[in-house]
Amino acid sequence: MSAACAISKLKEKGHFIVGCDIYPGEWHHETKLCDVFIQAPFATKEDVYCQFLVDTCKKHNLQYIIPLTDLEIDVINRNRSYFKDTGIHLCMQSADVLVLARDKYALYNFFKDDPFVPSIRTFKFSNLPETIDFHCVAKPFNGRSSEGLLLDATREQLNAIKNKDVYIIQEMIDGEVFTVDYCRSSKFGTDVAIPRQELLRTKNGAGTSVEITPDDSLIELTRHIGSKLNINGCVNMEFVENNGKYYLIDINPRFSAGVAFSVLCGYDMINSHMACMEGKEIQGQIKLTKQIIIKKYIEVIQ
Repeated sequence: MSAACAISKLKEKGHFIVGCDIYPGEWHHETKLCDVFIQAPFATKEDVYCQFLVDTCKKHNLQYIIPLTDLEIDVINRNRSYFKDTGIHLCMQSADVLVLARDKYALYNFFKDDPFVPSIRTFKFSNLPETIDFHCVAKPFNGRSSEGLLLDATREQLNAIKNKDVYIIQEMIDGEVFTVDYCRSSKFGTDVAIPRQELLRTKNGAGTSVEITPDDSLIELTRHIGSKLNINGCVNMEFVENNGKYYLIDINPRFSAGVAFSVLCGYDMINSHMACMEGKEIQGQIKLTKQIIIKKYIEVIQ
């Protein structure tokens, strides 16, 4: 969902874009925005997929790979050796950051004793209390787009998945969902946060109607988290607000599905991300206005 925004902003800066997807190009409007489109193999075939990326970059003299989904990021992160000494820059978070951003249990443990970061109690089945005195959520520790999510899970549901090591259990916190598009230069320490409340969102967690929320406390919280993790480039953080506190839910180490909302506010998250990858300075925090932005869909003939 971030593809059209990412491609358009990169094209504005004169970049040559080769787009890849596992489906035929004529199935996507975004392919018309690219200079070249190539149908890609499944990322789950890791060796084939990574070799495809290297070969494509060499063929078209490409310098940068910008993965847009968690699955791609996980695969490329596990196979960084493919890209070593090729001159190809992986425009994504470092392996150290991804260890935490792609593991919700590790992320919880990293911040659970931080007095500035409200954290949601999180367990594995190995340390889950026998008597649970709270409503809970069960989900894969490295899940994406709400896949495998069990809201207000019953004891019977928990028993059915207790042998699946991939699951974590969290206390269920009621409240409104806020997400923050965040970009930080690890070289210069400059950062920017664009918070929004998700008014309407799809079942897999993509906001379709949002309200830009210039909340200084949420901006400072996001900056603190970004500094502690040494984020470099653009990520998206998710929070749930309860009684005036913003509880950290997740960090998505990529452009969010709604990154275009931040661009509409006047901040170019896409090219700021590229500047971070190139070791260049980025624009700092902009003045935000409270406003509602909606995503619309139109039909086009390909």
